[in-house]
Amino acid sequence: MKLRVKQRALGWALAAIAFACTMCNQRSVGIARDETVYMSAGAHYADWWLRLATSGVGIDGKTITSTFGGAPGGASNSEHPPLMKTADGLSHWLLADKLGVVDELTAFRVPTALAHAALVVMVYTMTLELWGLAEAVLAVLCLLLLPRALFHAGLAAFDAPIMTMWFATIYAYWRCLDRTASPSGDAAGPGRARGAAGRKWPWQVGVAFGLALATKHNAVLLPVALGAHYSVLAVRHYGWRPLLAAPLGLFAYRGRVVLSLVLLGPLVLVVLWPWLWLDPIGHVADWLSFHFKHVHYNYEYLGENWNAPRFPWHVALVTTLFTVPVVTLVAAALGAGVWIAAGWRRATLDRLPTLLLGLSAAASIGPFFLGSTPIFGAEKHWMPALPTICIAAGVGAVWAARRASQFAIARWHVSEPLARITALGVVSIAIVVAAGTETLASRPYALSWYNAAAGGVPGGADLGMNRQFWGVAARGVLPFIATQPPGPVYSHDASPAWGWYKKLGLLPAGYPDSGNEVAGIERSKLALVIHELHFNRHDYLIWKSYGTVQPAFVLRFDGVPIVSVYERPK
Repeated sequence: MKLRVKQRALGWALAAIAFACTMCNQRSVGIARDETVYMSAGAHYADWWLRLATSGVGIDGKTITSTFGGAPGGASNSEHPPLMKTADGLSHWLLADKLGVVDELTAFRVPTALAHAALVVMVYTMTLELWGLAEAVLAVLCLLLLPRALFHAGLAAFDAPIMTMWFATIYAYWRCLDRTASPSGDAAGPGRARGAAGRKWPWQVGVAFGLALATKHNAVLLPVALGAHYSVLAVRHYGWRPLLAAPLGLFAYRGRVVLSLVLLGPLVLVVLWPWLWLDPIGHVADWLSFHFKHVHYNYEYLGENWNAPRFPWHVALVTTLFTVPVVTLVAAALGAGVWIAAGWRRATLDRLPTLLLGLSAAASIGPFFLGSTPIFGAEKHWMPALPTICIAAGVGAVWAARRASQFAIARWHVSEPLARITALGVVSIAIVVAAGTETLASRPYALSWYNAAAGGVPGGADLGMNRQFWGVAARGVLPFIATQPPGPVYSHDASPAWGWYKKLGLLPAGYPDSGNEVAGIERSKLALVIHELHFNRHDYLIWKSYGTVQPAFVLRFDGVPIVSVYERPK
């Protein structure tokens, strides 16, 4: 019992470290264009809930529509579910307005960091239950040392939270497949699970699925993974012929789990999204239709600008290979090999968790192999695949350490305890140092970072990989702008965040945004260009207006230009 308590305490300690690292990292990260929309909408959402809780007002259709609904693309951001925006708004109200313990931007970003910490706990716990302490710790370390994931975990956005909610659904589903707890409180072991009816009320998986739906639209892909896994288990339990002959078919295996997903999931979504109260079916259709017909923004991939399908089938594969530390990829490949070799033989695979983890990753990343799914957000769109990669890496790393210890024992006659501890320590240090070095090197411009396989930031640029998006890197040129004579600034892709930078004191007064496109450039005294392939035309427009091609300042990341600032000649 004491050992179990200590192991759980270690998981929570790792979660606290994850939260602290995320909050520390986000302090130097610029404001993403989309964040400005989500923070504004979240503040309104939180205000509505607070007024409802304190005075009971605002429940009329007109107020709900103006706060949560309307046409997609409007101020209420009705094209995205409300969970994280509401949490961000409540965090801002509590931490910034009421308590004043953090600045406004940090307050909006706290819920995403908390979600990332929750993911750490779940990855640790599931890996601990299935494989062991060493695998669990290494899986979490691999998760913590993902440069792109750490970046997204510090934004007031949905990409890191949906990774958490997605995995929460996967983990809750796996837990809900066990049998009813015994009188002693311990779940029956795998060998006794066959024939058991399962939990009487498996509500956890339905709630987790509802929270995922209320976070981001790609949660609708979760039933693909869960349905495939459930079908395999049912066939494995009953066989094909009895299953087809059963009156309820697949439902006969763990029907309550299916009911939890089908009933509780949508119910949680509706409860958390007041806009759906007015017309659940119609507004859900509008929400999903928006994303099925989503505009294809510009995105550079292997030297070409893509803004319409068909996209290369290998975008997700190559981008993942270039944005996950190489040591993590190698360890994950070993872990996947261990899983495949184990097959269905081990008793711990009674509920086939490795198949479930594989299907989870496949459902997340699979649509991007079709060539028609928008690719403009790159790795952020398939981040739910990362927990599977990290768990596989933990398993693979420990497997490699055990094989190394066996070799040392056979070759050099080293004592078994010493060989195991030494091998595990060497492998763990190698992973932490290699992945940690890349993570530290990625700060604060992780969207411009690429791993050693790509050749780092310069290699990614040479390969024609996208250098950044959302205008985040513009924060790096604010100190230079502040040294120049005051005047209008063409802030380019950072325009939505310009007011925030002033509000936070990162930009002095006297540098107003000059406006958009040609008119904005003509009014400006300073002009910045954020380097993405499709933004090259802004350089040409500035050269023509300013009469010079020489930038006054270039922000470089590992030698690669990412933002240029031009000054109009006096």
